[in-house]
Amino acid sequence: MIATGPEIRRGIQGALAILRREPAAMATFDLSFEGFLRSFTAALLAFPAYLVLVLRGLLDEPPPLAFPLLVLIETAGYLVGWLAFPLAAALVLRAIGETRRFVPLVVANNWAALLQIHFLLAVVLLAAALPEPTGAALATGATLAALAYQWLVVKTALEAPGRIAVGFVLLDVVLSILVNAGTDRILAWLAEPILLEPAAPGQPGG
Repeated sequence: MIATGPEIRRGIQGALAILRREPAAMATFDLSFEGFLRSFTAALLAFPAYLVLVLRGLLDEPPPLAFPLLVLIETAGYLVGWLAFPLAAALVLRAIGETRRFVPLVVANNWAALLQIHFLLAVVLLAAALPEPTGAALATGATLAALAYQWLVVKTALEAPGRIAVGFVLLDVVLSILVNAGTDRILAWLAEPILLEPAAPGQPGG
């Protein structure tokens, strides 16, 4: 289910309302089951920015694979990354008896992620135009700011203490690291040359 224009604006407004710490921020989101499904439209909207970040990384090192295959693998990793956190969060919330907060958490986190990735893209592009120490410091600061914003989103959506929100943010970070590591390993494996050893005497082809 793809969100309509008004629904997208509503999701973005909700994410901005959390950033502004508005008391009724969660009421801005569509927290119905349909709203939950349509919140994953944010993944589609964020994908072009993610792809630009991938292409930006290729400027630092040559791509290990043909570009179409590289995009295919990165896209698969991107989709897994978007699904990993909701699945893990569902298990954690079920374990602690707070399944009622699952939909608000995922909806808010999805729309907030749309803001995060565009914010990080803007900073990365700006950092590329600055001297190395300044650019690196700016990128690091932006990453920390994005994590702080995600903490606020999780805390607001769960109506939970800050330490609980920290745990969910760390869970998302760990999952992202694992997914990225898996994607990198697949890319490295596909980039390895295939060595064809000559057949031994007496064997077919020898």
